[in-house]
Amino acid sequence: MKKRGTALAVILLSACGGHAHEHAAGEVVRTQLVARGKVQERVLLTGELRAASALDLSVPRTDAWQLSIRWMAEDGAQVKQGDRVLEFDNSAFADQLEQKRLALIDAEMTLQGAKDLAALDTATKGTELRAHQIELEKATVKADVPADLLTAREAQDRQLEKKRAQIAVQKAEQDLVAQKSESQLELQVKQIDVDKAKRAIDAAEESIHALVLVAPRDGVLVIGTHPWLGRKYQLGDTVQPGMTIMSVPDTARGVEVRAALSDVDDGRVAVGDVGACTLDAYPADAIECTIREITPVARAESGRGSLRRMFDVTFKLAKSDAERMRPGMSVKVVVSHKPIDAIVVPRGAVVRDGDATRVRLADGGTRDVKLGACDEQGCAVEQGVEVGDSVRVGGGP
Repeated sequence: MKKRGTALAVILLSACGGHAHEHAAGEVVRTQLVARGKVQERVLLTGELRAASALDLSVPRTDAWQLSIRWMAEDGAQVKQGDRVLEFDNSAFADQLEQKRLALIDAEMTLQGAKDLAALDTATKGTELRAHQIELEKATVKADVPADLLTAREAQDRQLEKKRAQIAVQKAEQDLVAQKSESQLELQVKQIDVDKAKRAIDAAEESIHALVLVAPRDGVLVIGTHPWLGRKYQLGDTVQPGMTIMSVPDTARGVEVRAALSDVDDGRVAVGDVGACTLDAYPADAIECTIREITPVARAESGRGSLRRMFDVTFKLAKSDAERMRPGMSVKVVVSHKPIDAIVVPRGAVVRDGDATRVRLADGGTRDVKLGACDEQGCAVEQGVEVGDSVRVGGGP
C-alpha cells in the first residue's frame, strides 16, 4: 500500500511539470522549474486585547526598594470605586513604625529633661544675680556715707567694694543672658529631633496606608503581566516601585490589540498596514484591524535571560463587541502585504546556512541567492537564479 501511494505521488508530480524520485530515506524529492509568479508576504503576530483607556494601579514609592504582594483581588473581578483590590506586605513597615514611636517617646523625654534642666539653670543664674544685686545695694549704701565721716582709706575701700559689686552684677547678668540663649538653642535642637521623629511616624503611617490600593473607578479588574517571569502577577511575587500590577479599563472607550513584533522582523510592517485580528476564543470571526502605532525602541522580551527584543504594535479594530471582547483575551494577527510579481523559487528548495542563503539545484549543487519577500509556498528571488532554472525540492542539503 505504501509503494502504491508513493508511485501515485510521483505520477501526480510528473503531471505537474516536475520530475520526482524517492529519496534514500523514503522522502519524495522532486525537481521544479523556476518561473515567474505572485508572492504575498504575510507577517504573523500574537497579542492581546487591551482597553484603549485604563487607570493603572502601580507599586507605591516607599523607603523599601522591593515589596511583596500579600493579597490581591481575582483577575476579571467586578469592582466598585474604593474597593480594596491589592495589599503589599507591610510587616517591615509595621516594625519600623513601632521603632519610630519609641524614638519619638525618647525624643520627647529628652526635650522635657532639657526644659527642666534649662529652668533649673535659669533659676540658679537668677539667684546668683539677685545675690550680687543685694551685695551691690549694701556696697552702695556704705559708699554713700559722707567721706568726712570716714578715714580716707576706708572711704576709698568702700568705693572700690561698690565697683567690684557692680562688676559682679554685670557679669551675673551676662551669665544669665548667655544661659538663657544656650538653653533656648539646645531646646530648639531637641524640638527638631521631636519634629523629625513625628515626621518619620507620619511617613511610616503614610507608607503603610499606601500599601493598600483601592479601585479608582467602577469596572473589571485586569491583572498585569510580570516583566521578569512572563506571567500574570501572583501572591508572593516580589515587585519594585513603579511597576503596574493591575488596571481598571474603561471599556466604554473601546478596546485595541497590543501585539509583539520581533526585532528580526523590524521593517516588515508599518503604521497604516491593514491586518486580520482573530480572537483565539472566536477563531471563525476575523476582524479587520489597522496598525495605529509601533514603538520606536524594542524592549527586552519578558522572562529572565532572554536575548530577544520586541516592538510593541498597537492595532485599531474596525469594530468592537463589548459582550465578547474583554481586556486580556489573546489575539492572533495576520498582516498581508500586496502580492508582488517576481521570479519565484519554492521554499523547499531554499537552504539557509548562517548568513548565507542558497538554492538546491537539480544537478545536486547549490547556488547563492538573494531573496525578497516570502509566503507559505515560495520566495521572490532578487538575484541568483533565472526563469527556467531547475531546482530540487525536498531531501537533504
